[in-house]
Amino acid sequence: MDFLVIDDEKVMRDAACTLIDDEGHYADPAQDGASALMRLREERYDGILLDLNLQRESGLDLLDSITKEFSGIPVVMVTAQGGIGSAVEAMRRGAIDFLEKPFTRQQFLTVLARVQRFRQLGQKIEGLETRVREVRSEMPAMLFRLRRRR
Repeated sequence: MDFLVIDDEKVMRDAACTLIDDEGHYADPAQDGASALMRLREERYDGILLDLNLQRESGLDLLDSITKEFSGIPVVMVTAQGGIGSAVEAMRRGAIDFLEKPFTRQQFLTVLARVQRFRQLGQKIEGLETRVREVRSEMPAMLFRLRRRR
């Protein structure tokens, strides 16, 4: 899986990318919203880790932009100043999970597994929707054949 890690703190950004790489995935770093949106327009990602408090901008506002323009990519909010209210607001705006800093390796891996599962379910849904469209397009011909048999 390919991840985009958006965090203004280089140490945290690099640590998250290393953990992702160590699990056999690929991670791209972004230090702010502008560079993150640019990368999202150029590359395809399976998941995003987004810091709640970026230096000059709100991670929640960036989350809004991401969910509007790139719906379907699972976003996990990460923060050192978290709380129940922040987590609820992030989930209300479209995040699939919330991870508080500092986090353990196991907590991080659990979140990665959740993102992977979310992505797999999304792909299954897309496949089923495609199949439904195919069946619907075949329906007139099937009905015509049934009527001719009578």
